[in-house]
Amino acid sequence: MDRFILIPLLLLLTHLVHGQSVLKAGDPAIRYDLIKPSVSLYKIATTDSAGKVLSEFTCRHTVSVNTAKGWVILTQNYQLPDGRSLLDSTIANISSLAPVRMRMVTTPHFMNMNLDFQTSSVHAIADKGGKKTDTLHSMEAGYFDSNLLEYVFGLLPYKKGFQATLNAYTFERNGMDPWQVEYVGEDMITAAGGGLVSCYVAKSGNAGNAPDGLMWIEKATGKVIKRVVPMGKMYYIITKV
Repeated sequence: MDRFILIPLLLLLTHLVHGQSVLKAGDPAIRYDLIKPSVSLYKIATTDSAGKVLSEFTCRHTVSVNTAKGWVILTQNYQLPDGRSLLDSTIANISSLAPVRMRMVTTPHFMNMNLDFQTSSVHAIADKGGKKTDTLHSMEAGYFDSNLLEYVFGLLPYKKGFQATLNAYTFERNGMDPWQVEYVGEDMITAAGGGLVSCYVAKSGNAGNAPDGLMWIEKATGKVIKRVVPMGKMYYIITKV
């Protein structure tokens, strides 16, 4: 589907419905069978409202599975458009996707972070520009790590009428960060290597941080193929390449 068709569709979507049920880590409806080792490269473009590309950069997603420890590990390596790089790695329980720990480093240094996740709290140690903080944030049990959230979106049980709230941990929001996700429909889009991919289309958003955006999720793998996220007068277009 062409981007210039996507944007009017995005603007016509209704706001997410309030009062949705909370889907927690460990919910049996999550498609754990789709958790498999993989490497995916994404191109992230920022555009203005007319579609002019303002910047482009890449992110490599690596999913590893440690069966002996019962872990799934998502590593994300961003090559930012200002020449810096960001590497983060989140470990979660493979049977529930409940987070275990997260580490983030940047090169050259502008922010490093260590997160240790407990059932109802997160111990966060951060170093931002030489200013160090050591904080304990309270959480509701059943939360996800926000760095793992897009991956979790790909594993949800999409069908007509599906909508849910997922509580995520976000350091910048001092802990609780509820996200809403809702099934929109189905679509066929062209994959990077050519050929059509059958996808679920869903919208997700966070009322206090990120406005509603669209995502296309490959049915067969649970991989997010494309996301369109409005940010003020700009758009983030994230495409699997």
